[in-house]
Amino acid sequence: MKKKFLKDGDQFTYLKNRVCRQCGEPIADQDKITKEFCEKTYDKFGKPKDCKTAWHRENDKPNRTVHSRIINNLNAISSRLDFLIKRKGEQVSTEDLDIYEINLSECLNYHIEKNGTLTSEFLNHTIVSNPFTEIHKIQYHEK
Repeated sequence: MKKKFLKDGDQFTYLKNRVCRQCGEPIADQDKITKEFCEKTYDKFGKPKDCKTAWHRENDKPNRTVHSRIINNLNAISSRLDFLIKRKGEQVSTEDLDIYEINLSECLNYHIEKNGTLTSEFLNHTIVSNPFTEIHKIQYHEK
Protein backbone atom coordinates (compact mmCIF):
# COMPACT_ATOMS: atom_id res chain seq x y z
CA MET A 1 0.00 0.00 0.00
CA LYS A 2 1.40 3.40 -0.98
CA LYS A 3 1.41 6.08 1.66
CA LYS A 4 -0.27 9.35 0.74
CA PHE A 5 1.67 12.49 1.55
CA LEU A 6 0.16 15.54 3.14
CA LYS A 7 -0.50 18.42 0.78
CA ASP A 8 1.23 21.18 2.68
CA GLY A 9 4.47 19.66 3.96
CA ASP A 10 4.96 16.35 2.15
CA GLN A 11 5.76 14.70 5.51
CA PHE A 12 4.03 12.21 7.71
CA THR A 13 2.85 13.17 11.17
CA TYR A 14 3.26 11.08 14.29
CA LEU A 15 1.08 13.00 16.74
CA LYS A 16 -1.01 9.98 17.82
CA ASN A 17 2.12 8.17 19.08
CA ARG A 18 1.18 4.86 17.45
CA VAL A 19 3.95 2.25 17.34
CA CYS A 20 4.43 -1.24 15.92
CA ARG A 21 3.45 -3.95 18.42
CA GLN A 22 6.55 -6.00 17.57
CA CYS A 23 9.48 -3.65 17.04
CA GLY A 24 8.21 -0.30 18.39
CA GLU A 25 8.76 1.58 15.14
CA PRO A 26 6.44 4.61 14.84
CA ILE A 27 3.36 4.31 12.60
CA ALA A 28 2.31 7.42 10.72
CA ASP A 29 -1.03 9.06 11.46
CA GLN A 30 -1.88 8.85 7.76
CA ASP A 31 -1.90 5.03 7.80
CA LYS A 32 -5.09 3.10 8.49
CA ILE A 33 -6.35 3.60 12.01
CA THR A 34 -6.41 -0.19 12.60
CA LYS A 35 -2.78 -0.66 11.56
CA GLU A 36 -0.79 -2.22 14.42
CA PHE A 37 2.41 -3.38 12.68
CA CYS A 38 4.95 -1.78 10.36
CA GLU A 39 5.16 -2.67 6.67
CA LYS A 40 6.88 -5.84 5.49
CA THR A 41 10.36 -4.85 4.30
CA TYR A 42 13.39 -6.61 2.83
CA ASP A 43 17.02 -6.05 3.76
CA LYS A 44 19.89 -5.83 1.24
CA PHE A 45 20.20 -9.65 1.16
CA GLY A 46 16.50 -10.12 0.35
CA LYS A 47 15.60 -11.40 3.82
CA PRO A 48 12.08 -10.24 4.82
CA LYS A 49 11.31 -8.38 8.02
CA ASP A 50 7.67 -9.00 8.84
CA CYS A 51 6.67 -7.80 12.30
CA LYS A 52 3.09 -9.03 12.05
CA THR A 53 4.08 -12.65 11.36
CA ALA A 54 6.83 -12.56 14.00
CA TRP A 55 4.47 -11.20 16.65
CA HIS A 56 1.77 -13.81 15.96
CA ARG A 57 4.37 -16.59 15.86
CA GLU A 58 5.60 -15.63 19.34
CA ASN A 59 2.09 -15.35 20.77
CA ASP A 60 0.92 -18.67 19.29
CA LYS A 61 4.03 -20.56 20.39
CA PRO A 62 2.55 -22.05 23.62
CA ASN A 63 -0.49 -23.37 21.73
CA ARG A 64 1.68 -24.83 18.98
CA THR A 65 3.86 -26.56 21.58
CA VAL A 66 0.85 -28.23 23.22
CA HIS A 67 -0.61 -29.25 19.85
CA SER A 68 2.69 -30.71 18.67
CA ARG A 69 2.99 -32.79 21.87
CA ILE A 70 -0.52 -34.18 21.38
CA ILE A 71 0.11 -34.97 17.71
CA ASN A 72 3.47 -36.60 18.48
CA ASN A 73 1.86 -38.76 21.17
CA LEU A 74 -0.92 -39.87 18.80
CA ASN A 75 1.62 -40.66 16.07
CA ALA A 76 3.65 -42.73 18.54
CA ILE A 77 0.53 -44.67 19.55
CA SER A 78 -0.29 -45.25 15.88
CA SER A 79 3.16 -46.67 15.17
CA ARG A 80 2.95 -48.92 18.26
CA LEU A 81 -0.45 -50.16 17.08
CA ASP A 82 1.01 -50.96 13.65
CA PHE A 83 3.84 -52.90 15.31
CA LEU A 84 1.36 -54.70 17.58
CA ILE A 85 -0.75 -55.77 14.59
CA LYS A 86 2.36 -57.16 12.86
CA ARG A 87 3.40 -59.08 15.98
CA LYS A 88 0.12 -60.33 17.42
CA GLY A 89 -2.52 -59.86 14.72
CA GLU A 90 -5.73 -57.86 14.81
CA GLN A 91 -7.13 -59.42 18.00
CA VAL A 92 -5.06 -58.72 21.10
CA SER A 93 -5.53 -59.01 24.84
CA THR A 94 -5.46 -56.25 27.44
CA GLU A 95 -1.99 -57.47 28.52
CA ASP A 96 -0.71 -56.88 24.98
CA LEU A 97 -2.03 -53.32 25.02
CA ASP A 98 -0.35 -52.75 28.39
CA ILE A 99 2.97 -54.16 27.17
CA TYR A 100 2.96 -51.78 24.18
CA GLU A 101 1.85 -48.87 26.44
CA ILE A 102 -1.40 -48.21 24.60
CA ASN A 103 -3.94 -46.45 26.81
CA LEU A 104 -7.44 -46.52 25.44
CA SER A 105 -8.11 -43.25 27.27
CA GLU A 106 -5.65 -41.40 24.99
CA CYS A 107 -7.90 -41.81 21.96
CA LEU A 108 -9.36 -39.02 19.85
CA ASN A 109 -12.93 -40.19 20.30
CA TYR A 110 -14.71 -43.04 22.05
CA HIS A 111 -18.16 -44.55 22.22
CA ILE A 112 -19.60 -47.00 24.76
CA GLU A 113 -22.53 -49.11 23.63
CA LYS A 114 -25.31 -50.43 25.88
CA ASN A 115 -23.75 -53.90 26.01
CA GLY A 116 -20.49 -52.42 27.37
CA THR A 117 -18.46 -52.56 24.17
CA LEU A 118 -15.97 -49.69 23.97
CA THR A 119 -14.99 -48.26 20.59
CA SER A 120 -11.83 -46.09 20.75
CA GLU A 121 -10.77 -44.10 17.69
CA PHE A 122 -7.14 -43.16 17.14
CA LEU A 123 -5.46 -41.43 14.17
CA ASN A 124 -5.29 -44.47 11.89
CA HIS A 125 -6.89 -47.19 13.99
CA THR A 126 -10.10 -48.09 15.75
CA ILE A 127 -10.04 -50.45 18.71
CA VAL A 128 -13.23 -52.31 19.63
CA SER A 129 -12.95 -53.65 23.17
CA ASN A 130 -15.08 -56.36 24.77
CA PRO A 131 -15.04 -55.87 28.55
CA PHE A 132 -16.09 -59.45 29.36
CA THR A 133 -13.50 -61.35 27.30
CA GLU A 134 -10.83 -58.58 27.50
CA ILE A 135 -10.17 -59.07 23.80
CA HIS A 136 -9.57 -55.98 21.66
CA LYS A 137 -10.00 -55.93 17.89
CA ILE A 138 -7.77 -53.40 16.11
CA GLN A 139 -9.06 -52.13 12.78
CA TYR A 140 -7.20 -49.85 10.40
CA HIS A 141 -9.16 -46.91 9.01
CA GLU A 142 -8.41 -43.89 6.85
CA LYS A 143 -9.75 -40.46 7.71
